[in-house]
Amino acid sequence: MPPKKGKKDPNAPTLIPEDTYIRVRKLIDLKVAMKQPKGELTSEEWCIPPNFHSTPEFKETIKFWSQCAVVQYHERSMKVPARLKSISDPSKVEKKPHPQKELKDMTKFMKSQVKQATKRTGQFLKQMEKKEAKETKRETLLKQIRDVDEQMNEELRASRKFTVRQDLFLEKYMIGSKLGEKAPRKNALILVEQSDAQAAWVDETKDEILKFINGCIEPDCETFNIGLYNGSAVTTWCPQFQNKADPKKGLADAIKWLNKNFSPKTCGPQSFPPDWTAALTKFTSEGQMMPWRVFILCSKSPGEAKNAEILELVAHIRATNDSPAKGEPVMPINIVGFDPEIVGDEKEKEFFDAVAGPHGSFLADTSNQDLQALDKMLKSVQTKKKQLDKLNKKLDKMEDLSSRVAEDRELLQMQIALNSWLTSDFELCDWALKNEEPPPELEI
Repeated sequence: MPPKKGKKDPNAPTLIPEDTYIRVRKLIDLKVAMKQPKGELTSEEWCIPPNFHSTPEFKETIKFWSQCAVVQYHERSMKVPARLKSISDPSKVEKKPHPQKELKDMTKFMKSQVKQATKRTGQFLKQMEKKEAKETKRETLLKQIRDVDEQMNEELRASRKFTVRQDLFLEKYMIGSKLGEKAPRKNALILVEQSDAQAAWVDETKDEILKFINGCIEPDCETFNIGLYNGSAVTTWCPQFQNKADPKKGLADAIKWLNKNFSPKTCGPQSFPPDWTAALTKFTSEGQMMPWRVFILCSKSPGEAKNAEILELVAHIRATNDSPAKGEPVMPINIVGFDPEIVGDEKEKEFFDAVAGPHGSFLADTSNQDLQALDKMLKSVQTKKKQLDKLNKKLDKMEDLSSRVAEDRELLQMQIALNSWLTSDFELCDWALKNEEPPPELEI
């Protein structure tokens, strides 16, 4: 009985690309089906399981789509699978007729496969993105750790350079004194400014004096004296130069006297500037035993109004007095200034160098400010270290997913390739059903 009018013959020959037909037929015959995932998605959960990839009908097609439908030059002999965009080119697509009913069943099968494959691709993508997000957080944390570590090391390097530049921890200043490395054989005079300006550096001043007494006076000098000078008076430990070995008025008593009379409390009421002229005149006037060397600890110069007078006095003393001993210069002065304002001030340097003379010395002691600056640097380093420890603890709790992300990316790439293959073949099956082109007549 002929088919009813309006209905197509189910056995009517319908054109379809032959390679597509062979692949889809093989998929049906092999009963290819996706496995249901059990936890992490692996290659076993691809829409075409890996055990089918070596099938001759699939091998080149899988390779083609895994290369994003690109044929390398050295693979130009590869047989490219049929695609919808080339369907009208007989040189690229060989079409053969097959029963329409069979093609309908194949199209239905492929539609189901594509639907499942698309869903599976989304699952692979979600799995990778989830791990990627965690790994991105970890990489961001690693960058933070590198940045903080670099900042901390940079600050440490800056601190080290600062200490070298400022001579902060030089052994000769840590153990020795900035007043000098050697005392005269006798008659060493230590003069200390007692003013409100010097009050800020009382501890540093005492430290320098103590190191000088222990390191230079005690081993080298027979007699010495200590004087405090302010704007109204000059006070001395002893009336004349005192023997250091005296059992009652020796080194220990000198240090005790200094601690009692030189403190922020005694400096506070004495206004700046102190009377340098009175201090120098007291020990160099007629009838006085001249000091062999003077050691002055002060804040800064008294000011331009008095500096000229002091320089004139010092020059007069040196010009009118003889050398205290053979080979000894006349009243050389070693000076240590504590006010940081004198650093870089040329006028201050000129004044102090002139007072010190060719055989004296001048040093600006900014160790107090330097230590404060260094302390700020090291506190910043400490803050960075705490921050680094905190970030490292956070990192310890995070799993390194870099290798698993790379693995998931490869799995996703293959799944996309397989999905593309199924989609392309489904489009060709659908085209075959909708195509009105009659198959070519057989030649007799």
